[in-house]
Amino acid sequence: MEKHRIKVLDGFRFIAVISVLLYHLTNPLIAQYPHHDFFLHIFKYGGLGVQFFFMISGFVISYTLAHTPTVATFYRNRFSRLFPAMLLCSLLTFIVARLINDPVYYAGAKQAQNLIPGLSFINPSLWNLIIGSKFSWINGSYWTLWVELQFYIIASALYFINKAKFFRNMLWVGVAISITKYLPGYFLNNYPGYLKAHGLAGFFDNWRYGNEVFNITFFIAWFLAGVIFYRLYIGINIKQNYWFLIYPTMVILCLLRDSWVYFQSIFYAEMFAGSIMIALFLLLIYKGNFLSILENSFITRIGVISYSIYLIHEVIGILLINKYSHYLGSWAMLSPFIIIVMVIAFAELSYRFYETKIARLIKKAFGN
Repeated sequence: MEKHRIKVLDGFRFIAVISVLLYHLTNPLIAQYPHHDFFLHIFKYGGLGVQFFFMISGFVISYTLAHTPTVATFYRNRFSRLFPAMLLCSLLTFIVARLINDPVYYAGAKQAQNLIPGLSFINPSLWNLIIGSKFSWINGSYWTLWVELQFYIIASALYFINKAKFFRNMLWVGVAISITKYLPGYFLNNYPGYLKAHGLAGFFDNWRYGNEVFNITFFIAWFLAGVIFYRLYIGINIKQNYWFLIYPTMVILCLLRDSWVYFQSIFYAEMFAGSIMIALFLLLIYKGNFLSILENSFITRIGVISYSIYLIHEVIGILLINKYSHYLGSWAMLSPFIIIVMVIAFAELSYRFYETKIARLIKKAFGN
């Protein structure tokens, strides 16, 4: 797969991960950081880089499935790519949280049992239901891996059931999943008496809770946008296949509806950021030379190692800034940027000397 790597996508990952870093490392939890109010105002929408990651993933997983012979190979490759970094970053987060014994921040990161959700990529709420204990993410950023896993399961199932109809089936199933999250609220709000009289209120309450646990329903439209862009990337004549336009129309309507209902406070920012993401993908497909700057070796390298950067930055970065930024005196405002340099250096070392080697061992163990 490496020789087929699309460099501009690594440039997209660079944009996404730097946006998320700037958002997290300047957030209100950094009480001891004297300039966080200033930077928070500038970077307060950087968290939307997560949605960009989801869109990139929709494109990349579509590409990956098209070049993967079996479902076993797909999951072996995904596991070998994702698990080694998750293991290392989870353990380091746990150790640093225990060493920097701050009673206020990230108490969950100091509990060994909270390693389980991250290492399994499964929502702590689901573990709570299965085991009956109280789990949480050891690092709040890891929630996105659970969303990714759900998309992998849905996309791979649809692809290997019917490869020829994958695109159509993925779009219809994805839109249906996106819409179903509105049904519990609709019935509970409009027919409470009827549901109670017929013993259905509990069913719809459980359905609503299920949507919160299996939270792909809130984000699948972003993945679908990436799937659509992959279909455009491999080629389709829209003039001869005008029916194709129904898919982006449905996805855009889902994005607008979801953002308005669930993310009203950032609706306009999300739609503006989403428009930029869409524009970048359209440029990739139709005017790739316009994005040549994103093929710069430094930018693409950060894109390649962005997964480890994302996994390691939040808890450790904020704890370090809170505890040590005052030692920088008047230079304290540089704390987030120093942390960014540190996590990039860590991710480079991890990817070069650890992740790739462990990934090869996993692939060898499960059949290369």
